[in-house]
Amino acid sequence: MKDHELTWYMAEVSMHGLCAEMGFQHLTDTLDNPATRHTRSVWFHLSSFLLHAAMVSKYLDPVSPNKVKKERMTGLRSRLNVTEQSNVLPRDARNNVEHLDERIDNWIGSDATILEIVLDNRAAYEHLSISEKRVKRVLIQEGLIFVSEKEDQSKFELELTPLYVELKRIGEAAQHWIDRDSPYHYVGPN
Repeated sequence: MKDHELTWYMAEVSMHGLCAEMGFQHLTDTLDNPATRHTRSVWFHLSSFLLHAAMVSKYLDPVSPNKVKKERMTGLRSRLNVTEQSNVLPRDARNNVEHLDERIDNWIGSDATILEIVLDNRAAYEHLSISEKRVKRVLIQEGLIFVSEKEDQSKFELELTPLYVELKRIGEAAQHWIDRDSPYHYVGPN
C-alpha cells in the first residue's frame, strides 16, 4: 500500500484515537462527579469511547480480510507498532456495541433481571450475584472495569484503562506518522 493511500487510514485512526481519548476523559469526569455518577451520561461517554475503540479495531483487525484489507491491516499495524497482544484487537468491546440490539432481542419476553448500573467496587458486584442476571452494562468504578454480555450471553469484563492507554498511543502514533511521513500536508484532528 502506498503512503498516500495509507494516509487516508492514518487520518481515521488518528481521529478515532483522539475521540476515544476525549470519551474516556468525559467518562472519568462524569464518574468523579457525585451529581453525574449515576446518570445516563456515564453510558453516553462509555459508549462513545467503545465505539471509537471499535473503529480503530476495525482498521487494525478487519473481519474477513480480502487483499486490500490485509494490506491495510499489515501496513497500519507495522507502522503503528501494533502487536497481537494489543488491547485494541480483542473483539468483545467491539461486538458489544455493534450487536447490542441482538442481545436486547434475546431479553424480550424473558423475566430476567437486566442490569445497567455503576458500582463502587468488586465487592458490590459480587453482592448483587450478577452471574445470575442479564447484564446490559455494569461499570465497576474501582479499576474502571466494564462488564457486559457476549452474544452467547456469557459475561465478559474489560479493563478500560489499558484500552485507553493503547488507543491514545495508537492515535498519537498515527498523527505522528501523518506529520512526518505522509506525502500530503494533512491537517489532523488535533
